[in-house]
Amino acid sequence: MRKGLIVLCTCVLLLTGMSPYDRLTVREGEIIADRLNVRTGPGITYPVITSQGKYTKLRILGSLKNWLVVLMPDDSVGMVFGQYVRPVEPEIDEYESPAMEDTPPPAEFTISESERLLLLINHYRHGLGLIPYISDERLSEAARLKALDMVENKYFSHSSPVYGTPFTMLRSMGVFYKTASADLAHTADVSEAFEKMADSLVYRANLVSKRYTNIGIATADDPDEAGKIFIVLFFTEV
Repeated sequence: MRKGLIVLCTCVLLLTGMSPYDRLTVREGEIIADRLNVRTGPGITYPVITSQGKYTKLRILGSLKNWLVVLMPDDSVGMVFGQYVRPVEPEIDEYESPAMEDTPPPAEFTISESERLLLLINHYRHGLGLIPYISDERLSEAARLKALDMVENKYFSHSSPVYGTPFTMLRSMGVFYKTASADLAHTADVSEAFEKMADSLVYRANLVSKRYTNIGIATADDPDEAGKIFIVLFFTEV
């Protein structure tokens, strides 16, 4: 029988509290400050990804309190302080005929489940005064392979018939680390997984660890159980 969460970790901490991530229908915004820092999370203590100049157009994907999740011109995702971004109303051609009633509404643009889970985790850590996890491409690739391996070989466990333990898998992929840990989840979505992890004494340990610095996250649909996904999180200290 599959269980909803599996954790492989080395420490346990007792901390509580979390904030929701609100998804919104995508809309346009424009920077009104001379320069605006785009960060990895909702606060000035989060690392700066890049800076954008005044009048730069952004696509607003969602919000966390006073911070906006935005898609930048190069299609990368970050967060900016909402006070310095104003909504941009769509231009209407005065010669264009009114839209027909059967015109489909604009599609909702959302970030990936992996990116959304990273935002939830880093926002949670920020609220506890912890530094955010660094998204690691090699760990994310390992997590992706692990998730697909569970789908293809129909199992839910840290030990893989193909890759062995997570530690063996990371070493075989050339991922070097001082210490490492892994969490697995089998839930409806990443929000449900995050809530369960944050509410569990054992699973919360990796979310609030002061030892680990890097994280890799991946998800994969479960073809055998409609509406469920596999979620893999790798944590390392480098």
